[in-house]
Parts: sequence; structure tokens; C-alpha cells
Amino acid sequence: MKGILLDSSHDLVVSVRRDEGGKIVSGLVLDDITYQRCELIIMAQKGEFKEYPTLGFGIESYLKLPATRKQQFINALQTELKSDGFSNAKVTVSNNDLSDFEVEV
Repeated sequence: MKGILLDSSHDLVVSVRRDEGGKIVSGLVLDDITYQRCELIIMAQKGEFKEYPTLGFGIESYLKLPATRKQQFINALQTELKSDGFSNAKVTVSNNDLSDFEVEV
């Protein structure tokens, strides 16, 4: 999916281009935002996306869970990603450490 890119600090990526008269003709950088979408969904708490108040995984609260809840973590994350169109999302957790996970979309 194409969209407006964010940098690692979640600020807009801007690359200003001007015409011969000095007017700005473009500024925001557009590119594939698949990874960025996943990252924002994983980080956001429910209610942070005002248009979609039920969207958001809220990883901070899950990282407080004991490693024995690994399957609950995986299921919840896959469900959240699938609700935003990542129907083939696969989540894996390494070494029973919930902070060491990988998402394949």
C-alpha cells in the first residue's frame, strides 16, 4: 500500500521540490507503508486512531504479561493485524520473550 512515509521518530518525511518560479510543487514523500502501518498498529492503544477507535494492539500492556501467555499475545496481535487487512499476518515469538517477536505480512 502506498502512503505518506514517516521517519524513525514518526515525523513526516519531507523532500521539498520547487519549480522554476520557486513555488513548492511537492514535499511529502510517498512510498510503500506496509511496515509502517504494522508498526503503528502494534504501538497504538485502542482509541488512538480517532477514525477507527477499536484499532490498536497496545504492545506496552502485553509486554507486562508473563512469557507463559505467549499464545494469547500471538493470537491477539494476529487478530488486530487481520482487522486492518493483513489477513496473512503471521506472528512468531522467540525464546519465550514477548519483546522478541517477528511479524510476517
